Amino acid sequence: MWSLVTHQLENARALATLDKGRPRQASLRRAVSTAYYGLFQALCEACAVKLVGWGKPWEAFTPIFRALEHNRVSDALAHRSFLNKSELQRLKVAFNELKTAREWADYSPEPRPNFVLADRDSPFTRGEALTLIELAEEAILILDRLDDGVRLELVARLVTKSRK
Repeated sequence: MWSLVTHQLENARALATLDKGRPRQASLRRAVSTAYYGLFQALCEACAVKLVGWGKPWEAFTPIFRALEHNRVSDALAHRSFLNKSELQRLKVAFNELKTAREWADYSPEPRPNFVLADRDSPFTRGEALTLIELAEEAILILDRLDDGVRLELVARLVTKSRK
């Protein structure tokens, strides 16, 4: 795993555990957003490394790294050719849950994400943030363990736009 991704996850965990006692919502929200970006950047890295190669000139590496679009990742992971690949189904579920959580953390004034069934007025908890960080870590491990053929198909679908 690329050190930037590792550091994103370490930062997310540090933010989630920063405040002693009752955590500040800003720390927990930033932790959730950072965990999501750790996974997103792991996907970006997987594409650039597989299609260009690590250590190649930045002029070749960066455009592939930057080719991913958040919404299109969800679409690519839902492609019919991945329906019976359990590891990609788990990656898809994790990515979509983290994306939803990140959007809530970054943009919503509400005290907790809509996808958690709890009292709407209760604050988002440290435990919930840590669970999302663990989900990002698990998703990255799934990505790291993909065999070469599945990884190649995934990165091709992530960086290209399907025509109907």
